[in-house]
Amino acid sequence: MKLETTRLVVQTIDLRLLEAAAKRDTQAIEAIGFKTNGEWPAADFHDAIPYFRELLIRNNGTRGFDSWVIAEKDTLEIVGGTGFLGEPNASGIIEIGFATNESCRRKGYAVEAAQALIDWALQQETVQGIVARCEPGNIGSSGVLTKLGFNLDREDAQYCYWTYAPRISV
Repeated sequence: MKLETTRLVVQTIDLRLLEAAAKRDTQAIEAIGFKTNGEWPAADFHDAIPYFRELLIRNNGTRGFDSWVIAEKDTLEIVGGTGFLGEPNASGIIEIGFATNESCRRKGYAVEAAQALIDWALQQETVQGIVARCEPGNIGSSGVLTKLGFNLDREDAQYCYWTYAPRISV
């Protein structure tokens, strides 16, 4: 699946790209059609690769409720990633996450990509709501979530918990 925004391509990660990312194989990533400066995948995503591999295998491919790569539309340079931590739960709730390469932060890429993904998710009949979490003190992620229309619900020592509450314009 592929979504396009003004500046970005947001595309689901298939097993080939996931395996290239797991090996941090720049040549394999570029053979798939993306460019990378070596910052992607970041450590958090790299650690989650086995989880996303299992999702892709179990679902016989992507259903969209897994990991997506964010790339600049003009160059296909990978600037980060976004996605969901699996299918909606029994209440129709999904959890979104996002990260941008350190050199690509503060350019609005996370907001632009996550908004495209949120718009896609809300068109899926199984999705009733979206949540997110970030570490306390993560000013960048908190700012992105606020710009996207998430409300901070609560926090504990490990995480701040957010719920998507789109603004209704009158």
